[in-house]
Amino acid sequence: MQKLDPHTLFSIFEQDDQEIYKEHNVEELLDNPYVRVGMVMTGVENFYLIDKMYILRHPEDYPTVRNKVKLKYFNKLFKHLETVTELEFKLIYDIGTDFELDRSIYAINELLYFYQEIEQYEKCATIKKYNDLLVGKKLEVLL
Repeated sequence: MQKLDPHTLFSIFEQDDQEIYKEHNVEELLDNPYVRVGMVMTGVENFYLIDKMYILRHPEDYPTVRNKVKLKYFNKLFKHLETVTELEFKLIYDIGTDFELDRSIYAINELLYFYQEIEQYEKCATIKKYNDLLVGKKLEVLL
């Protein structure tokens, strides 16, 4: 069996989002914070789906490269999150729940817990701001 390469796993996501949007003549959508936040939310969900497939298909090899793959993939998602300002993020959740609030909280928390575990606290501080906004919005909805 061929050894798993952590740099090529999840290669389906390696194509830059700008290239995909440009290919479909909708590149201006990348300027929309809704799109960028959505890429983060669905990206976390996609990671765990594909992660589970690799665990099932390569139970011997995948666990040895899993953390490297997750770091690389989550770093890419974090870069998307960084492009959204706090104000844009707040407006997204003030205007409505285009992305399900619980789903968004889950995705942000997954990023936060991951970076806490590997002690990348600068990223945690950034993610925590968004987490606080989401939890605040959730409390508003519940009240």
